[in-house]
Amino acid sequence: MVFGPFLDLLRRRSQPSEMPASTFDAFSLDHPEDALYGIDPLRILISPLAGDMQGLAARHIHDRLAGRMGVSLTMADRPLTAPGADCSEPLFVSMAIDLGRRWLKRENADLLIWGESITTSEGRPSWRLRFLGRATPLHPHGATMSALERLEVPALFGDATGELVFGTALAAVNVESADGIRARATLFRPVLKAATHFAEGDSVGTVAECATAQACYAALLLLEGARTGDVKALERAVSVYQGALILGEDAFPMHERAMIGTHIADALSIISEQSERPRFADKTVKYYSAALSMVRKEVFADDYAALKTRLGLALHTLAQTTGEPVHLKDAADAFSAATGIWTITEAPERWADIQNSLGSLLITMGRLTHEPGLFDKAASVFLKIAESRSRTSAPLVWATALANIGAALKEKGVAARNADCLRQAAQAFEQAAQVFTELNLESNVKVVETQREHVLLMLAAQDAR
Repeated sequence: MVFGPFLDLLRRRSQPSEMPASTFDAFSLDHPEDALYGIDPLRILISPLAGDMQGLAARHIHDRLAGRMGVSLTMADRPLTAPGADCSEPLFVSMAIDLGRRWLKRENADLLIWGESITTSEGRPSWRLRFLGRATPLHPHGATMSALERLEVPALFGDATGELVFGTALAAVNVESADGIRARATLFRPVLKAATHFAEGDSVGTVAECATAQACYAALLLLEGARTGDVKALERAVSVYQGALILGEDAFPMHERAMIGTHIADALSIISEQSERPRFADKTVKYYSAALSMVRKEVFADDYAALKTRLGLALHTLAQTTGEPVHLKDAADAFSAATGIWTITEAPERWADIQNSLGSLLITMGRLTHEPGLFDKAASVFLKIAESRSRTSAPLVWATALANIGAALKEKGVAARNADCLRQAAQAFEQAAQVFTELNLESNVKVVETQREHVLLMLAAQDAR
């Protein structure tokens, strides 16, 4: 869901204080049942695979994923796609995604696992699995396995591959509720450990099986790096993704290569935030632009809109890095293209998310033009989002809006030398940090705590005069 750009992240960053302990850190590593108790499980719907005449695949996948706390599994009564449908073709994938989203809504599920049973060139049975969440994530910190991608595994796979399948399912769930985020975080670490052992061992199987396994392992590394701010995990994700592209040069169709390029850009974007490497901003823009050239708007409209949004965010970062306002105009154009697909009437939540990013553009424009009134306009945009999406119903959206309100008030307080604005900014950052801590979003806690400390230092300096 929303992880709007937290302003002042790339400049004038003070040293972060010790991060507050979260509920997850306190309980889930030693006693995962404590973190999962009393919350709604992640609901996974498993469809029979097209072409599996004996109907063994769905039951086998169900059995490999069953018995885990915090997960509820249901089997569909029929395949999502008809036998013989060529799901390597964009149009067939798009049609299946549209139907799958209707299934998810009907079954009130978080994720659909579907696919097809195929025969390799060696005559061995193989299963081509795909993972479909209820929504297409907008921001680099969202789900890291797209519905456009796949994981090919041997038929009747063993426990080690089962862990990778489960980890991929977790990486594909674009969870938005506090309970869902906690559940995924609690389930994730042991799965990542098992998947690392499997993926970094000797590869056995077809080129497609090995290449897609590496891409899915990279998705797990990206998810971990995004959640914790671990730059080494993010750098490893980039390396594994690049290796997967080389290994599977002829195995990935264009739209899958586009998604892998998108994930590389996602990782570079977060690395830039965490380690102040401005040179990555230009690379991130190039990766997103290349991905957009490979994703057809008329076939994959949601993914096209999401890519436009991510490109807008990357251009915004580039403007912050270079100080060139022209990048802000290009970013606004990218956001406008996204809202042309996700309109206020057809997709009000997505539309509001993009407004959040446009508000951040106003802050940056205010900095570059030295017009304090732009900060007021930005704060008004964020306030409307916070009022429409409550802390209870959408804690992640609400906390992000509060963090951005804090950023706008901080900038106005500095520009106008207004202590009241700075105090309100500190309060907004504190409220946002509380929710991010509850959601176990460690890197975001660091960002808002750093900003709050910087504001408090400025207030202390003013009081000492």
